[in-house]
Amino acid sequence: MRFSFNQLERLFIRHQHDFFVAALSITRNGPAAEDVVHDSLLAVASLQTRPDNLKAYVYRVIRNKALLQKKQAQRLDDSGLDIDCFDSSTLNELSVDERIFVEQALSKMTSLEANQQQVLLLKFFADLSFKDIADVMDSPINTVSSWYRRGLQQLQEKLDE
Repeated sequence: MRFSFNQLERLFIRHQHDFFVAALSITRNGPAAEDVVHDSLLAVASLQTRPDNLKAYVYRVIRNKALLQKKQAQRLDDSGLDIDCFDSSTLNELSVDERIFVEQALSKMTSLEANQQQVLLLKFFADLSFKDIADVMDSPINTVSSWYRRGLQQLQEKLDE
């Protein structure tokens, strides 16, 4: 089937924030995540044929490019993620106490394994299903749900300290 730029445009409009969160969960840097999404969309737009599952394919390209970008940078910012990177109407509706809690949770996430961090961020901020996250991470759904469960448990323990 011939690839349509309109399909990609509609997908981007609908999921641009989610794509950004997927890249941010790996790069941990807002501008780098934006670059990854941009480069990924250009790569997908250059395809001659449409993938069977365009959304999953875009997520996979974003993940691969983000991992490559992170590897090339060879550094991980240990200060945690900045809540302001997550431009979401939900975050704008948070009370001061809730916002402080989210900031603390994001800073504690840096001590989790990379896979656990990515699953938690994709679940919380991109609102992806475990099946979608499994597709993005090219991992079995049971593995993804285990990463989520263990990551959530470890995060709770760190927040209780």
